[in-house]
Amino acid sequence: MITIEWMDRFVKLMDQISDCPAAGIGIAELSRQTLLSKGTLHRMLQSMIGYQLVVQDPESKKYMLGPKSMAWGSSFLQNRDPVGLLAQYCKQVGEETGLYAFICRYQVDEIFCTHTHQPSSTGNSFFVHVGQRMPIHAAAAAQIILAFQPDEVINRLLEKEAPDPFTPFTLTDPDELRNKIHEARIEKVAYCEQELELGTSALSVPIFHGKDRTSISMSLVGEYHYFDTNKEKLIKALQRVAEQASDHLTSMQALSSLF
Repeated sequence: MITIEWMDRFVKLMDQISDCPAAGIGIAELSRQTLLSKGTLHRMLQSMIGYQLVVQDPESKKYMLGPKSMAWGSSFLQNRDPVGLLAQYCKQVGEETGLYAFICRYQVDEIFCTHTHQPSSTGNSFFVHVGQRMPIHAAAAAQIILAFQPDEVINRLLEKEAPDPFTPFTLTDPDELRNKIHEARIEKVAYCEQELELGTSALSVPIFHGKDRTSISMSLVGEYHYFDTNKEKLIKALQRVAEQASDHLTSMQALSSLF
């Protein structure tokens, strides 16, 4: 019973310290948040400092996570694929909208699909599959990622791309593509209408891992007429889930240099 009580106190204390601002948190605030006395907290914190679980700023006397805690967190993250963890958000948006959802990643001048999710309620099966390359001139999933890359990257990839038309609606003019990518950055959403496949449309939003930094997109694909009627509702659903995924990825970025 004593062990359980000690662990409960320890977890409460670590939760508060891990959630504190970069400048740290004082013992008075810790006492208020954990409902533990300052004397109890002082004894616990001194022991934790000895194990490098927390450190104390010598001037402000505030506490923050120590190198041992950070090492544990980094070890946890290094054994997991951060992009793989985003599959849960792909599933979430697919189930919420009832549409085929997929995630793409930009790496070594290529943008390719890493995850897909097809809700059981979806009758149609679309051609997007894991490992598939996304053509820049015809795929919203590629265009929204490109929208947040430096101009030199955008120009290089557009020059490399062979803008063959997949349908009569495919954009093949480089200037039109640049304008579309620029608009996608402003709106934070890309939309393709029958540009890759007739009768099919797609919406894509970025998943950020820093201030306007992304190499990942999340998309929905479905019948053109349904998207045309429900476009605003689908954008809101995508952006809401993408914001959750961005928060997740950004918090991981704070502990690990995986990007």
